[in-house]
Amino acid sequence: MATIKTTTPALPDYITYRFANRLVYVKPAETYEMALDIAQKEFVELTDVPRDRISLNTVATLNRETPRVVRISESAWFPAVARQLCGGVIDIIVLSDPNSPPTYLAVPTDMVKEEIEILRKTRSTPASPAHSRQPSPSARSNKSAKRLWLPGVPRLG
Repeated sequence: MATIKTTTPALPDYITYRFANRLVYVKPAETYEMALDIAQKEFVELTDVPRDRISLNTVATLNRETPRVVRISESAWFPAVARQLCGGVIDIIVLSDPNSPPTYLAVPTDMVKEEIEILRKTRSTPASPAHSRQPSPSARSNKSAKRLWLPGVPRLG
């Protein structure tokens, strides 16, 4: 005869929130909204981030495959956290804003000026063409004997 589990799973004593390579032990929240409150309280960088851009994630092994990062939805928060071991890690990821334009790395102005100065100096000095090079004295004296040397092969005579 099949039995139906009627007890509510117990939450672990504490779990670990990880954000920007920093860790903090927290008491597991019973709801997703409370979990977001804790995340924003513990990591001040999240205070002004819209809550719909904060993603709570765990690592799970599905069907004996390689462990993968899985986002925890609001509807699955309690059962997902109840399955965590004491000290289990919940990764916090800030999702990019789909409405914002792409951001580019800014190059410091001093660096640009320095690069321009280097280019000016290198372009102002005349470059000697490769074909104007004079052969070495040993190469001029024995033009009939050409020797090929390969790296890693000892030179003979």
